[in-house]
Parts: sequence; C-alpha cells; structure tokens
Amino acid sequence: MVQLDNQNVKKILILFSILILPYILVVWLEKGTHNILSLGYVENEVFEMDSLGEVHTYIDSARVPSFKLLNQDENYITDKYLLGSNYIVHFFFSSCPTVCVEAMPNLLYLQKKIHDYGIESFKLISISVDPENDTPQRLKEYAIRNGVDLSNWEFLTGSEEEIYDLAQSGFHIAAAQDSLAPGGVFHSADITIVDDRGYIRTGLDKKKNVKFVYDATSTSDIKLLVGEIQRLTITDFKDNYEIKQK
Repeated sequence: MVQLDNQNVKKILILFSILILPYILVVWLEKGTHNILSLGYVENEVFEMDSLGEVHTYIDSARVPSFKLLNQDENYITDKYLLGSNYIVHFFFSSCPTVCVEAMPNLLYLQKKIHDYGIESFKLISISVDPENDTPQRLKEYAIRNGVDLSNWEFLTGSEEEIYDLAQSGFHIAAAQDSLAPGGVFHSADITIVDDRGYIRTGLDKKKNVKFVYDATSTSDIKLLVGEIQRLTITDFKDNYEIKQK
C-alpha cells in the first residue's frame, strides 16, 4: 500500500483546488435556471380556450411582439429583421430635455464597450415616443449631433399607436403624451434586453436578484448591462435555461 506523506497530500489538494474544484462549481451553478452564467427569461401567464370552451393556463417565455418601424435612413426595421442579433431596446425622443440627455452618454459608453470587446451581431434600438415630430431625417440629425456610430444603432419611428402599444404591452414600459411632463411626453428610461431569437431576457443585480430592466440614466446599471451583454453573446458562457412553452 502506498503511503502518502503530508507533502504529497498538500500537492494533491492544491491540484484538486486548481483543476477540479472550479469545474464542480461551474456544474453546480449551471443547474440553476437563472445563474451567473446565463440570463433568464421574462415569463407570461397565457390563457387559452379549447374547443369545449374550457380555459387552460400555461407559462410561456415572452417574446418581442411583431412591429414594423422606420429607421433614420427611412428603411423598415421589423422584429423579424432583428432575429439573429442580440439587442437592447430603449424609448426616447429627440427633444427630450431630461432623462434622454442623461441617458445618451451612458448609451454611447455602452456602444463603445460593445465595440471594445469585439461583440458582434449586437444592436442598440432606440424608439421615439414622439413620432409626430421625430421624422427619420430628424432622428438621423439627432444621432449625428450626438456622435453616434450608426453601424449597429437604429433610431426608429412610426405611428404613435404602434409605438405606444409596443412600449406598454410589448415591453411593459411607461410612455404617454403628458402636457405636464418635460417636452410634453412622459416615458421611462428603462432598457430591455432581447436575444437573437426575439425572447425578452432578464439579468441579475449586484445581489444576484432577478433584474428585468436597466436604468439608462444610471452609470452603475449600464456597467451591469455591459456584463449581461457579454454573458449573452460570448459563446464561452453556456446558456442552458429551458424555454417554457406549451
């Protein structure tokens, strides 16, 4: 029988801690449906009536609803066009005097980090909640004035009805005409993550609690979002969350 002295035992323990323990830790973490290695999904309760008139409910992962909006170059951008790209969505308007002014430097920082990390097939989508005034030409002028790189950033406009329905029903984000609000429009500064299959995703805050949206005016939130984008797009991170479907 081979006797192990204290020195050999220490070597084995060190080898275990370097090579085996990290693997065990990763496997354990990946058993969760929402962990530090993968993003979660927004879930909706769906009601469906069968042929007998009975109502059944099930949980399904939420997807971006169908939409068709014009970008700054007067090209139509649709939900189907964006399939194949991970992206973030935020709502704004070009004459906004408050939150949009605060958000722009953060979004420019976010775009820079996406380029710095070599993250491909990722887009930023900014949708105007003042479509009556924000024509494609005005959106392009706004983007150029703010030094935006339009290679992976779309500024969208369309009918007020479609945009407000998309914001409120699709992304559950507040947006409405309001004469008392700065600029005449009230809207949230929230940012939503969408994956390359059109599913709305959730991240984690610093305490590892589920985070549904990120505040575009918050520097700390934007830094968190950079990490989430890396987790979503870098193939080294295994996303094993099972999508719940009917």
